[in-house]
Amino acid sequence: MFGTKSRRDIKGEEFIERSVRKYPKVIFWIFLFYFLLFASYMIWYFYFISTHTLSSVDGISMQNTLNASAIDSDDCYDWVYVNNNKLPEQFDIITISSAQFNDKGEISHISLIKRAIALEGDFVTIKKATGEGEDGYFHVYIQKAGELAPTRLDEGYIKSYEEWSTMASHTEWHLNNLELVKIEYEQMFYQTFLKGKDENVVKIGDTWYYKVPENSVFYLGDNRAHSSDSRIRGVASLDDLEGVAEIILKDAELATDTQLIWIKTSSICQYYWSEIEDVFAR
Repeated sequence: MFGTKSRRDIKGEEFIERSVRKYPKVIFWIFLFYFLLFASYMIWYFYFISTHTLSSVDGISMQNTLNASAIDSDDCYDWVYVNNNKLPEQFDIITISSAQFNDKGEISHISLIKRAIALEGDFVTIKKATGEGEDGYFHVYIQKAGELAPTRLDEGYIKSYEEWSTMASHTEWHLNNLELVKIEYEQMFYQTFLKGKDENVVKIGDTWYYKVPENSVFYLGDNRAHSSDSRIRGVASLDDLEGVAEIILKDAELATDTQLIWIKTSSICQYYWSEIEDVFAR
């Protein structure tokens, strides 16, 4: 008359009761985990967009670092995220607001993207490395405060030393221990910085150097044979600095919307992963 439950049925009900009590906690922790993940992402995202500007890159002056596939100055393939709050260090890629005359003869401002080569207080010159064992190409030489001798920069990012070194030079001869020493300065650099021999021009050994003034940066394009930079425009004031290009989006201009999302996400993640590695490597 009266039904009875088997031990197996009783254990099954106990299991269900325990599961009902347990799963709300599991669901809560899963929800909390994804909420914290989403909140962290939003905090990071709003911080990132408040400090960075997305800019396109025009032309060939920074090849092969930027716009490697570009053919002329109108081509635009790569984009960069520019940190607007960061001051440049040597070799950083920077964006600068520079004045120039437009077709109507009026002064307008354009945004340049170049590489910071020398900072305030640095002595810089550009000359050919001539003599026994030298390659005969133009090179940048830097004398930093506290260093015993100038350093020739080994710039692996330059597109072509050979093409750069076919540009015009200005030759000076110096008497050194009764021997004539031939110095071949790059002509554009010489005309802009050394010709006047003002108080910022200093002779170190046989060579003339230009001292970068305070709050200024000496910048060059990586494609030296095709770049309008400090050799023509002079040094840039830090007041004209727009920021430091931290993240490069390769071929972003050619990407579809879906591809662009992936390019942005992967490039940003790679950058921050390298930053984390640098922190732990110190």
